[in-house]
Amino acid sequence: GSSFPRIQSAANMRYNDSSFTMTPEEGTGTPPRVSSTASIPKSKHFMKKIPEGSEASNVLVGEVDFLTHPIIAFVRLSHSLMLGDVTEVPIPTRFLFFMLGPQGNQKQYHEVGRAIATLMSDEVFHNVAYKAKNRQDLLAGIDEFLDQVTVLPPGEWDPNIRIEPPSNIPSQEGRKYGGGAGDDEEKEEEYDSKEELKRTGRLFGGLIDDIKRKAPHYLSDFKDGLNLQCLSSILFLYFACITPVITFGGLLGDATDNWQAALENIFSAAICGTTYHLLAGQPLTIIGSTGPILVYETLMYNFCAGNGLEYLPFRVWVGLWTCFILLIMVATDASALVKYFTRFVEESFAALIAFIVIVEGFKKLYHI
Repeated sequence: GSSFPRIQSAANMRYNDSSFTMTPEEGTGTPPRVSSTASIPKSKHFMKKIPEGSEASNVLVGEVDFLTHPIIAFVRLSHSLMLGDVTEVPIPTRFLFFMLGPQGNQKQYHEVGRAIATLMSDEVFHNVAYKAKNRQDLLAGIDEFLDQVTVLPPGEWDPNIRIEPPSNIPSQEGRKYGGGAGDDEEKEEEYDSKEELKRTGRLFGGLIDDIKRKAPHYLSDFKDGLNLQCLSSILFLYFACITPVITFGGLLGDATDNWQAALENIFSAAICGTTYHLLAGQPLTIIGSTGPILVYETLMYNFCAGNGLEYLPFRVWVGLWTCFILLIMVATDASALVKYFTRFVEESFAALIAFIVIVEGFKKLYHI
């Protein structure tokens, strides 16, 4: 006769394999009838611990000789049903997980069954399984469960040693309603969505939306820094800002015959940096002179010297026109074009700065 698969239920895995027998119906061509010793008197003591209205999830795994790859099915019944001796206790079944695969991998199938049983024992994933409408909903629930799981790598601990449970069980309310750490992730996702780089179609619409986004966090950006633990970071940022200002200030002094030197550079960086940090809502932004500014100022000074123009008045007018152009860009949401920029632009400027610093360094060595 033909052989049929031997299927084990996760609820009955503690029984021996011999507890499952299959007998064909005499005189009929129907498949064998599965019976098990699970029909022993049910544990009334266990039943008292199960809340009223509970529904069971049955995990069934097995190996067969007519398959070349595993087959998995996750079934949610529209209404719970009593499935006889499939469950250890007489409660209705709502979920069924089946896994059949080729022979020789019984241990792997057993571990998959344990993993599914662990998933179904999680309160949050259990709710997801009840409300899931498609496969993607279930996968999203599994991903959320894995994000909250603490994994112990093999070899790092002795599996024979019992791991004590935590003294205070963490609350699951944050996972249910998206609170706690979930809020931070949602805020990150909201920030990463780059909505600020979309055109609003309104005059100064992007600026108004930026103010609305920054206003709730404006004070905290400053108050959070008033902490003794932030002192080392404050000192680091101070030197990170002042060092390039002094360095490029000295180079500007040589390039502009000291019309703009280190002192002027420090003073302008202090005024511009303070104004920007107070009004832009970005107190952690590092502002200072860079290589392209040095090249630009050098070319501007040479242009003024070659055409008989005064450098400082010409520099003021350049600043006023720059301010006017930026104002137009803000009014028309032109900053949305930034999303079309690639890393090539950033890397080009970084390469330019590195090249300028190297060349200026060799020039200084040559003059010395």
